[in-house]
Amino acid sequence: SGLAVNVDDDDDDDDATTSKDTARKSIAFLPQILQMQAAFTAVEQCPVPVVAAIHGACVGAGVDLVCCADVRVCSSDAIFSIRE
Repeated sequence: SGLAVNVDDDDDDDDATTSKDTARKSIAFLPQILQMQAAFTAVEQCPVPVVAAIHGACVGAGVDLVCCADVRVCSSDAIFSIRE
């Protein structure tokens, strides 16, 4: 068993969307994250009561969204899942 090293001397990959660099990909994704957060904040700060009706699967960002509601009503088949 040996050590495998990949040396990439091609500096033409400066575009964050095509870069293999995890940090650059994360920074490039930041505008979408801020847009999603603004949508959740708008629901949370709505001046009228917000009711979320949940039936079936409520996964990931759906859980975040219903948590912003003032009242949550679930059917008996509602399933919640956050995978991280």
